[in-house]
Amino acid sequence: MRVIMDDREPEIIEKLLRRYGALVERKRIEVADYLVGADVCIERKSLNDFIKSIYDGRLFDQVEQMKDSCSVVIIIVEEPYFTVGVNARPHYLGALSSLALRGVSVVHVISPEDTARFLVYLAKKVEGNKPSVIPVRKKRKPRSWEEAYAVLTSFPTIGPKSAEKLLNEFGTLKEVFNAELPKLKRVIGEAKARKLKEVLNTPFRQVKETKLEDYG
Repeated sequence: MRVIMDDREPEIIEKLLRRYGALVERKRIEVADYLVGADVCIERKSLNDFIKSIYDGRLFDQVEQMKDSCSVVIIIVEEPYFTVGVNARPHYLGALSSLALRGVSVVHVISPEDTARFLVYLAKKVEGNKPSVIPVRKKRKPRSWEEAYAVLTSFPTIGPKSAEKLLNEFGTLKEVFNAELPKLKRVIGEAKARKLKEVLNTPFRQVKETKLEDYG
C-alpha cells in the first residue's frame, strides 16, 4: 500500500501511516495533500479551515485544481460534522451539496489516527481494484442553475419549491441574496423570507480549531 504525502503535512500522520503498514513517500505536492494510486487526490483540512475556505472561495479553487489532475477527489475534514456552528451550517451544507454535484466526497474523521486509517483502507482498495479508479467516461460538470438550486435548498425552511420560486422570480442566486425583505416575502412568505435574511446577515463566528497535539 503506497501513499504519497505532501512534505508539509504533519509527521504524526506519516508515523501512523507507517504503523498501519503503508509505504510512505514524502515530497512536495502542489495540487493536494495526499495521492493514492495514479488518480486519487486527497485534501486534509481542519473543520475551521474548511469553513474559512468556503467563505473566501478558496475551497472551490482547490477542488478545480485537484479535478484537473485526478479523476477521484476526496476531502478529509478532521472534526465531526455536529461541531459545525448553527450559523455556519447552512453555508456548510450548501458547499457540501455543490461538492457532491462535482463528484467530490467529503469524509469526516475525528483524529489524525482516523485520517491515517482511512488513507490505508483507501490505498488497499485502489491497489486491489485499479480499474475502478479510472472512470469509463468523464462526468459532466454540474450546470450553474443546479448549483444555485443546491445552495438555496441548504438554507433553513427553503425547500425545493421555495428555491424554484426564488430562482424563477429573481433569476440568479446573487439577485436572491440582494433582494429586499418585502420582495422576498411576496415570493416565499414572511417567515421564510425573514429566516433567509437572518442567516444571510449573521456574521461568521470562528470555530475552535482542533490541534494535532490534543490527540497525543
